[in-house]
Amino acid sequence: MSQDGTPSSQDLAMGRGLAVKMFAATMPVLVLVVLLTQAGLGWINYHARLGALANRADLIATLTAQAIARPLWNLDRPIYQAQVEALTSDPGFLQARVLDETGQPVLALGSAPAADGTSLTVLKPVIEPGGTKTIGTFELTLSKAELEKDDRIQIGLGVGTVLVLLVTAFAILHNATRRLILGPLGRLLDAMARVERKDWTQVGWSSGDEIGRVVTAFNHMVDGLRSGDEAKRLLRELEIAQSRLIENNAALEAANRLVLDSIGYARKIQDGLLPDASTLGDSVREFHVSWNPLQQVGGDYYWLHRLGRRATLLLADCTGHGVPGAFMTVVVATALDRILVEGGEMLPSEILCRLDKAVRERLRQDRPDGSSDDGLDAAVCLWDGETQTLTFAGANLPLVTCRDGQIGVVKGNRHSLGYRTGATPQSFDDHVLPMEPGTAVYLFTDGMTDHVGGEPPRLYGRRRLLDLIQATSHLALHLQVDRIEQALAEHRGGQNRRDDMTIMAFRPY
Repeated sequence: MSQDGTPSSQDLAMGRGLAVKMFAATMPVLVLVVLLTQAGLGWINYHARLGALANRADLIATLTAQAIARPLWNLDRPIYQAQVEALTSDPGFLQARVLDETGQPVLALGSAPAADGTSLTVLKPVIEPGGTKTIGTFELTLSKAELEKDDRIQIGLGVGTVLVLLVTAFAILHNATRRLILGPLGRLLDAMARVERKDWTQVGWSSGDEIGRVVTAFNHMVDGLRSGDEAKRLLRELEIAQSRLIENNAALEAANRLVLDSIGYARKIQDGLLPDASTLGDSVREFHVSWNPLQQVGGDYYWLHRLGRRATLLLADCTGHGVPGAFMTVVVATALDRILVEGGEMLPSEILCRLDKAVRERLRQDRPDGSSDDGLDAAVCLWDGETQTLTFAGANLPLVTCRDGQIGVVKGNRHSLGYRTGATPQSFDDHVLPMEPGTAVYLFTDGMTDHVGGEPPRLYGRRRLLDLIQATSHLALHLQVDRIEQALAEHRGGQNRRDDMTIMAFRPY
């Protein structure tokens, strides 16, 4: 080996001697293996192609027999003749015949095949359309000439391969000696020179012989020398990555604080829109409301208004929850303020009709270009202390009464307010209820009944809620509502709430 890593004349001579010995030892075996392999592959290939030709002929014959069944049954020769003529474009086509049920040909295309085994014939019955009766036979004959031609080519390729192998084997073996022995040694010497200059170069060579083991040992040595420098580089990259991670976490925390602060401020605004219980004053004997949004803000809303000895109470369940639901409550609040200020005293049904109109106008649901399809369910109670009557109107929300442990349910109309795709309600029914002393009245959104729990998981449901109200009716309203919420939490167990929930309870007198 010369100093620049190239093979010397002595190395080349040694390489030629090795090549001659390997040629003499291996060539007879290689020739025999190639001949046997070519013969075996030719036999396998011939039978595989013969099988493929048979499958193709069978498939074509089957499809054609199915296709010509109806025109043959209808004696419509032009149609089934055109379908059979389409097969003549197949490169292996020899003959196609359509035979009637007696075996007589009614159509024949192509020339009759020779009886020398160079063709393949498939017969398929033609079945009556929609039945099982055989009305004829379709016969298809394909040529094997292409297969035999390929066999001759394969034999020629085998002989040519042997000749080429004999001519080139010596050169290949000679070059292999240089590549497998002298080549890796030259790379190894070159890598050693680079390592001396702290260029941690490894030899790209892998083999299971002695040279391969020498190269592997050298590469391990380079890994050990490089480990110190690599550790320093990794430490610097880790410090940079940690610094970036700290910066990104700080940015995320800042963004999260902004979002939480914004939602917290929105909660304060929504709290400010809700009326205080003192608004009713002494117009009712006892009042309690529990407003629990699913998130910090929600889509449930209630309204209280007093005029003399009359008190108006409204509960609304708007589309969605969270921030979208909170936006809907703002629309409802502003609409109610305008309705009650401008409209004066109104029946609950009038309030619902005007609220429906106001929501549709605010959300542009009454315009062709409007895209909002949001709305709400609502219930309105008007308590008249002078007549001691309660007037109720509901839009998909009921009213529940309880006196001396007896439950009463007054259903609202099956109409929601708003919603672009829903029909506009023409009117709502007013239900006038005489009130006895001590009667408790309840309004609640569907979030009170849509609690999932138990095993298997089931909704709590309105029936169980009514039973719970009846069982706790002897308690003060604030204690009763607390007991109801505790029972709902126990029913949920580990399940999360699914919706905002609000319950409003009052005893008129």
